[in-house]
Amino acid sequence: MHVVTNYHVVREIGPQDLQVVFLDGGKDDDLPKREVLKGEVVGTDPFTDTAVIRVFSSGKRLVPMHPLPLGESAALEVGQSVYAIGNPFGLDHSMSKGIISGKSRTLDIGERPIQGCIQTDASINPGNSGGPLLDAAGRVIGVNTAILTASGTSAGVGLAIPVDTVKRNVELILKQGFVSRGFLGITFAPDGISDALQIPGIIVFSVVSNSPAEKAGVRPMLNGTIGDVITTLDEKPVRAGADIFKLLDKRVPGDVVALEVRRARRSEDGAAVVEARPLEENEQRIERAI
Repeated sequence: MHVVTNYHVVREIGPQDLQVVFLDGGKDDDLPKREVLKGEVVGTDPFTDTAVIRVFSSGKRLVPMHPLPLGESAALEVGQSVYAIGNPFGLDHSMSKGIISGKSRTLDIGERPIQGCIQTDASINPGNSGGPLLDAAGRVIGVNTAILTASGTSAGVGLAIPVDTVKRNVELILKQGFVSRGFLGITFAPDGISDALQIPGIIVFSVVSNSPAEKAGVRPMLNGTIGDVITTLDEKPVRAGADIFKLLDKRVPGDVVALEVRRARRSEDGAAVVEARPLEENEQRIERAI
């Protein structure tokens, strides 16, 4: 049996310390039955804050288990009722109600932004991380992951990873232990630099050695001099790093993409083969709001 949660929930937990608690509420006047089982992380994807846990069970089950039905996140509409389940502040068996207050949000935390997040005004607090976001029919439409707040407190809007993204990544984790995704081998200069210089595109700051971008001839900054500026990917305009990631998320390793770059007052087209690169440990430091 497998359980899905957030990567940041299990990131600091040692392999011998992972436990999964199951509850059966029973009647209103009964204390909930509690069963604690050992868990093991099968694989993680820090770039979408996803983790898959294998749960070990032996003997007779004390608490019956019923997997939640999965919905779809592509067709969600603003105003739909949603329910967030979790353990806010350690208060287990908690549910909060709200609506979808926004769609297709970008959670820009870490090296690669998470695209297509669901925004909700349902109360989400520390302890809700990794819990399901349900629609009115009780289907999972997302996994609660973060709070956007200006005050540093739990007051703010909640964001959930869309279930369509979670399903795809969980399948890859169970199949190969990690999520393979497009990798060009380009580090971009901060978007603010392009804006300040009024350059319509993405400034290439550095290029990874022997990467698809280097093989395609993409040139980085050198001694403070701007090299290439990427203006389109597959003929679609790009103005910020998030635009590149959004387009690459639709690609699979081995695909060929076309880059249009501005270099020394002229445009050149380059082609790069997208590669798969498993995450190294030092690339997995992604801070989360909850």
